[in-house]
Amino acid sequence: MREPIKIRTDILVVGGGLGGVRAALRARELGAEVVLVEKAIVSRAGPMTYVHSQFAPDRLLEGEELLRWMEEFVVGANYLADQDWLEVYLRESYFRIQELVELGVPYVRDERGRLKYNLVRGHKIGTSLGVDGRVAMEVLRRHLKRSGVRTLEKVMVFDLLTADGHHPTGERISGALGVHIRTGQPYVFEAKAVILNTGPFFPKIHYAFSDHCSGDGHAMALRVGAELTGMEFAQFAAWSYFNRQFFTPGQAKIQGIGARFINSLGEEFMPRYDPTWGNMAGLFQIARGIATENLEGRGPCYVDMRHCSEEDIATLYKVAPSVERAFAEFGINPRRDLLRVDPFVVIGTMSGNGIRIDQQARSNVDGLFAVGICTNVPIMMTGISGSSPSTFSNVSGYRAGQAAARMAAQMSWPPICEHQVRDLFKQFFAPLARRGQLRPSDIWMAIGEATARASFALFKNEEHIVRTRDELRTISETLLSRVTAPDMHELVKANEVRNYLQIAEVVCEAMLVRRESRGELIRTDYPYVDNEEWLKWVVIKRENRSDGVEVSLWPLPYHRYPIPAPPGKFPIDLHVPDEYTSTESTLLNDESQNASVREKLTS
Repeated sequence: MREPIKIRTDILVVGGGLGGVRAALRARELGAEVVLVEKAIVSRAGPMTYVHSQFAPDRLLEGEELLRWMEEFVVGANYLADQDWLEVYLRESYFRIQELVELGVPYVRDERGRLKYNLVRGHKIGTSLGVDGRVAMEVLRRHLKRSGVRTLEKVMVFDLLTADGHHPTGERISGALGVHIRTGQPYVFEAKAVILNTGPFFPKIHYAFSDHCSGDGHAMALRVGAELTGMEFAQFAAWSYFNRQFFTPGQAKIQGIGARFINSLGEEFMPRYDPTWGNMAGLFQIARGIATENLEGRGPCYVDMRHCSEEDIATLYKVAPSVERAFAEFGINPRRDLLRVDPFVVIGTMSGNGIRIDQQARSNVDGLFAVGICTNVPIMMTGISGSSPSTFSNVSGYRAGQAAARMAAQMSWPPICEHQVRDLFKQFFAPLARRGQLRPSDIWMAIGEATARASFALFKNEEHIVRTRDELRTISETLLSRVTAPDMHELVKANEVRNYLQIAEVVCEAMLVRRESRGELIRTDYPYVDNEEWLKWVVIKRENRSDGVEVSLWPLPYHRYPIPAPPGKFPIDLHVPDEYTSTESTLLNDESQNASVREKLTS
């Protein structure tokens, strides 16, 4: 290992998405020294680069109007939103968006040059602005360079440092460790505060410029003792695998222009699976609907845009140019052609599954902040809002940068423990020293086989969840210590898969705790929404000095919230195909698709 480069700063921002850049700019504006570290390239990777609309009130919301907008979010979040955070978010969104307008972000405008507000998935009142997220980030990247924020790119921050040298810590965060993903150059960052903006966590599914988002921030935070919430809803789904040929982002905007989902009989089927939202339902509900239609013999399914106007299609192409390029490449005219759609469901970020934060974006660990979609996104937690996550990044990033800068101005640098630096670097580089043929891709394949079964992804019960959790645990215990990396590229992947496995196991633990069906969590053994017992958050953190986790419940304070939740239990029609209604038939069905992970590991 090379000699580490040591960098001291007031504030270290990990991740260069919208939330990270906003945090860095605000902290620098208040006089703090800021270093922003990005694993890829700012404006060239991560979720913001495929954003095509942002939640944007067209005026300051107050009084009864504010309550109406709040109610839409609360209902859309299946009554698990933090209404205190939500009120802050709705009041500040207008100002944060207007600031981006002033910075030069090119939102869609009408023929008279006025900002063009639209509706997208999950909203019948709340408005959004169309924007090409990649272009928006290019604008912000230029401002970042002018601001005096020091930016390091292609550097993976892989672990956090603590003042007492322990994971989890009894004190505070004192910095972080990083490695250049091409050269292997190590970095030691000494900081008064660390702001995580590491994005969602996904397996290696080549989804929308986010293959590097595999749970680094989630896992780092968990290891130092931060609380995670909303993890039971971490079921990422998408439906825009078109004609079995290509995938493209832009799903919310396609829904927003009025697309319809039909089966092979020509029936619109989404009202069966989501009577409230129908074709404007969330990604998970649509993916589940398509999969069930296919399993019950009414597939394949299609998205139908033939009735959409030329103006609507033009708007879609303007804010989601990757859709236009893909359609052109494959000779598709959406006003003429039906497009076959096939879904996938994996363990990964859907709505709000991550680090629990307060209204200043602080975690429960001193000195550790988190913004954007690596948090629990407390304005949602679960449910649908097609354009809110990026605006939440905007609002939470601004708040985190402000709070961290003010905190840093009042303190000196906490100590760095050299033994912790040495031990964590040794662990990171360990796969380079091993000999063998086991690669990170082999572990990703095993993860896929354990988690992609329909019995777990779509029709889970306690036995299915326990089985998947135990298989993930077996993968961790038997494979991670043997994975090899011949070069830096593979070394990064080896550490990514370690992080993902830690978080995927936490997801299964949280799924077992919540004994109801709500949002993205569908349990066939609890086929109802239970507002009597489960208007609560499941909170998970690492047990003191162990690899286990401890679970607690946080009841939402509905006694003082302005938007009430309907009392009672509400049965839901799960539409479970016959072959998944019993454990015995489910196991037979699963084994006919692939051998168990345990058998593969021992072969």
